[in-house]
Amino acid sequence: MEHKAPKIFKTHEEQLDILKKRGLHIEDDNEALLILKRINYYRLTGYMLVMKENDKFFPESSFQQAVRMYEFDEKLRRILLGVVEYIEVSFRAKLAYYFSETHEPLGYKISENFKYESTHRDFLSNLRDKINQSRELFVKHHKTQYDSQFPLWVAVELFTMGMLSKFYKNMKTEDQKTIAKNVFGISPGVLSQNLQLITILRNTCAHYSRVYNKRFSAGGVKLPKKIIGNIDKDKLAAFFYIFKNMLPEIEWKRFFHEFNVLVEAFDDVVKYEHMGFYEGWQDYIN
Repeated sequence: MEHKAPKIFKTHEEQLDILKKRGLHIEDDNEALLILKRINYYRLTGYMLVMKENDKFFPESSFQQAVRMYEFDEKLRRILLGVVEYIEVSFRAKLAYYFSETHEPLGYKISENFKYESTHRDFLSNLRDKINQSRELFVKHHKTQYDSQFPLWVAVELFTMGMLSKFYKNMKTEDQKTIAKNVFGISPGVLSQNLQLITILRNTCAHYSRVYNKRFSAGGVKLPKKIIGNIDKDKLAAFFYIFKNMLPEIEWKRFFHEFNVLVEAFDDVVKYEHMGFYEGWQDYIN
């Protein structure tokens, strides 16, 4: 396969000139240059995908519209991270409580309590690294006072969302079923997939990547057949279905209200369909 030559470096002025030549209206050149110095050209042009076709901008498309979409996305990531944090912290607590009650506080160290020994071995290695790298006072306390014996309800505070997801996925099926059914009223397979997808969303938001008009390539959320067509399983809307099933009602309503207020504030540039919400979606998520 023949590869293209690397792209040539362009100054901020040259970047702005490219956008102009492609038909983008620039309201204020000086302001646009200041923004390009603050926001990477490649990052900002990701928000322009809905404004053009074949590198030609639609009539009336403007630089300011792209900046507005960027600002919306920035605020959206913050409220999404708030939801993910709530789910993560809550799930950590419930997982640690159930597992410790069932398998003793240090039962997470025993490979027989998990499906796959190799996966469990990798988990323990990862956790040891987290403990060795940590400067948290509670870690130091357990090293000096308890000979580095960390009960699960302590160790779990060092888990990343990815570790939490993998820990659950490697638990014995009966343990998975108990947590999935009692805590969320869903199957363990659905919960395991939800945790993996939430990890992807969390990492996307934490690394300041675009979520607006993004297609998440992770196999999509498992949605009931009656919803397919109203919500895109590969876009942000599908995560809302996960949130509604994993959040207490009061937290769900708070988040959903905050989201709609945000969309309303940017309705001059933002469209629900670009996030995977199609006609009739309110009947399933509200």
